[in-house]
Amino acid sequence: MNKFKYLIATLGGFQFGYAIGIMSGAILFIATQFSLSPEQQGLAVSAFLMGALPGTGITGPLANWMGRKKTQQFMALLFLIGTFIVITSTALPQIMIGRIIQGLAAGGFSVVGPMYLAEVCPAASRGFYIGCYQLAVTLGIFVAYGVNWALSTEGSWQWMFALGAIPALTHLIGFFFMPNSEAPHQENQAPWKALWEPGVRNALILAILINVFQQITGVNAILYFAPSIFKASGFVTASAALLPAVFLGIINFFMTIFATFLLDRWGRRPLLLAGITGMIISLLGMTVAFLSSEATMKWLATSSIMIFIASFAIGLGPTPQLLGTELFPRRVRGQAISIAGMSNWIFNFIVVFTFMDLTTKLSHAGTFAVYAAFGVLALFFVWKYIPETKGRALD
Repeated sequence: MNKFKYLIATLGGFQFGYAIGIMSGAILFIATQFSLSPEQQGLAVSAFLMGALPGTGITGPLANWMGRKKTQQFMALLFLIGTFIVITSTALPQIMIGRIIQGLAAGGFSVVGPMYLAEVCPAASRGFYIGCYQLAVTLGIFVAYGVNWALSTEGSWQWMFALGAIPALTHLIGFFFMPNSEAPHQENQAPWKALWEPGVRNALILAILINVFQQITGVNAILYFAPSIFKASGFVTASAALLPAVFLGIINFFMTIFATFLLDRWGRRPLLLAGITGMIISLLGMTVAFLSSEATMKWLATSSIMIFIASFAIGLGPTPQLLGTELFPRRVRGQAISIAGMSNWIFNFIVVFTFMDLTTKLSHAGTFAVYAAFGVLALFFVWKYIPETKGRALD
């Protein structure tokens, strides 16, 4: 399998990232056009996550039945359908339906993408190639932020979403030329109750908790609402708030490249411990920033957010998905990754849906302090319980 085919295999991650990033800018214009309240904005943004949760749950068994290749193509087709519904919408409920369908596809990509790569890659470079999947997610976010900023003067939110059809169509067509990573219908798949066998059960608990900590430390609240946070910190116009979000995407992308090359050299644990420590420090910096004077707040908050994303990109960004592919034997891998992924999306939804309400009730400073406290718990959990899987055979 050549490097071009590996690139095609990561396009699901790009669509996933683009769908996350594009809404952060589009919501500014959607909210104005449809006169949305803060609660309605939270609902519009979190609709994507409503789809991602069931998408994650069904994809593991679906990938066992259809095969990884056909499942990838099915999810790309779903993403195209969701995009079409969004760009032709004339009311908020239609936008939400389209975003839910996009979320179904993104949830599916988050399961079958790393699973496929883990099964076709050699053990010595598995961390690198699954890191490339996470890199594609960050590239999608970066490109989406750039598109948001480029189209911000016209407020063309429909075109923001429409451009996401290009990678989805490329993914759909490209996988006609990709090999299967398994023989569908011929694997010896264990029943769901096998997840409760002692060794598998312990691995499942670890995989669930690392996914939960990835979310409750606040990363997707920041990614989905970055322009809104920048506006709250002192950037006045939509264009001014969208520009630092572009730099946020650049940092996320390049730090993920850095992590991709280190996952198989340094190992999973060192990057997790270093990354979570940086996230805690930067969350405390955001807390201080929003307690400061207006002149100080803008730049301290901006720099802290940049450090937070850089720290996330080297630790909690790529590692949970990588561990999910490594902790389980093939016979339960599909079911186990789906359950771990569902826990990720459940808490992703909770964090994103509650963010606007929390900032109203606790202020931005209080909200970031809560995320920092969860960061301390995550650091202890990784130090105490997460094993090192670098270089280990997949089964």
